[in-house]
This record gives sequence, C-alpha cells and structure tokens, in this order.
Amino acid sequence: MKKAGLLILIFIFFGIDLFAQKDLVMSQYMYNRYTINPAFAGNRETTSLFGTFRKKWAGVNKSPNGQYFSGHAPLKKESIAVGVEIYNQQIAVTGQTGFSFSYTYRIPLANNQKLAFSLSGGAAFRYANWSDVFLLDELRPDESFASNESKIAPIMGFGAAWYSNSYFVGFSIPSFFHYDAYVDETSSFSLDKANYLFTGGYLFNLSNKFGVQPTFLARLTTSETTIVDINATLIYGNMIWLGASYRTTKEYVALVGYQITPQLRFSYSFDYTTGDLATYNNGTHEIALQFDFGFKVNSPNPKFF
Repeated sequence: MKKAGLLILIFIFFGIDLFAQKDLVMSQYMYNRYTINPAFAGNRETTSLFGTFRKKWAGVNKSPNGQYFSGHAPLKKESIAVGVEIYNQQIAVTGQTGFSFSYTYRIPLANNQKLAFSLSGGAAFRYANWSDVFLLDELRPDESFASNESKIAPIMGFGAAWYSNSYFVGFSIPSFFHYDAYVDETSSFSLDKANYLFTGGYLFNLSNKFGVQPTFLARLTTSETTIVDINATLIYGNMIWLGASYRTTKEYVALVGYQITPQLRFSYSFDYTTGDLATYNNGTHEIALQFDFGFKVNSPNPKFF
C-alpha cells in the first residue's frame, strides 16, 4: 500500500498539468483539431462527431484516464459554425467533468481558404475523493482525508484559425480562468497562467495514392515548461494512416487509422514514455471514432482537411 499511496501522490503532482485547464491532452489532435481550438468548428463542412478514450500509464492502479466527446457543424449561413464538447477525466482520487459551447465566425477567402475566430464557454465540475486515500494498511484513515471536496469552475476560451484544403494554422487559449488547487482552491481570470496553444500542418500529395502530413502542437505557459508535439503521418488511398510523433516530455507516439466507411473513421495511438516513470507503466493508449454526416467538402482529401 505504501507504493500505491506514493503513486497516487505522483499522479496528483505530475499529472495535474495534463488536466488543469479543461484541455485534455490527446495524441490525435491533428485528426480533429476542434479538440484544441474551437475556431476549427465547421472545418469539415458538415456535422462532425468525435469521441475518444485515453488511458495514461496503463497497468498502474488509478492512473490518469479521460473521455472526450465533441460535435461541431456549420450553420445554414456558412460563415457561422457552432460546436459543443463534453469531457470527463480522473487522476488518482481527483477528477473533473466539464462542458463547453463554441461560436465561430468564418471569413471565406480565395482558393477555398477560411479565416475563423471563435469564443467558447462552459463550466468544469472538479472533485477530490480524499476518503479513498490509504497510505498504510495498519493505519486507520487520517482525519485529514476524512472528507471529499467538490468545486465548480468557469471555462471561457478563444481560438483563431486559418486553413484550406491542404494546410492549417491555429492559435487558441482553452480557458482564461486559472484554477489553483493548492493555494485557495478558487478560479480567477489570469492571462499569465493560461495555456497558449499553437498548431499547424500541411498535406503533401506525393502521388495519387500517397500523401504525407506533418503537423505540430506547441503548448506554452509563462509558469511551466513549454511542451511541443511533432508528428508526421503517411496516408495511403485516403483510407489508411500510419503516423509517429515525438513529444518533448520524452514521449514517443505511434498512430494508426482506418477509414471504415466514407463517414466513419477509427484511429488508435500508443504513447511510450522514456522518462522517470517509464519502468512503472505499460504506456498510454488512446482510441477514437469520428463520424461525419453528409459530404459537403469540396476537397481532394476531405477525410483529413
């Protein structure tokens, strides 16, 4: 039990950055960019649904896990798009469940390009089940861990994006509000503690069958270390994807995807950690499904852009 208690503390202190501001970290961000930037709402030019399950550090009891669902679509007036996301995530005895709605204004440009700006808002319900903490079998529960806690925190974010049939760039702030779990357990409007996300990618058509899509995601904060994710995906016949990523948190990611039908896509990724926790876990698994209604996309590669 000593080991289990120690791992719980490790998850809380080293895993909290992954779930601190609503932005559940996902390895497959490049395949559904709405998950990190609401300005990409409607970019598939049809109603698009996406769901994923992520299990971090598999094989370890109470290791972090999260579930995420989103839906977004352009309205009848195609300059307007809306979206919604719902998520749930746990780290040891702590966790949160939240939702957010987004409104996006899109400006059409030449050559099927669009410039988009978005605002999003919602709430996160945070909890800590301290009564589940037992550090030693022979000890009774400590009175310090006798009660559970719950809080409600606001979410308000912003996004901007510029994209076409072959490339995209974006900037977003998942939430302007910062939740401090260690000082006063309150949320406050704080730009200096917000996460700033930058992303981009380009699709190179090598032939009628093959394409290569390099992408990147940079997560910047003024108080923590910057995290950069670099990916390259090989695409065959607009049906099969094979990709690899490197994250500056000493993680390597392998990705595979398959377009089951013209509307339904399945993808899987495996993260391998090479840092201090590498010997304590069996990697991170992420499974995702995406379903698109209709076919309004005027693009030679509608499954990806």
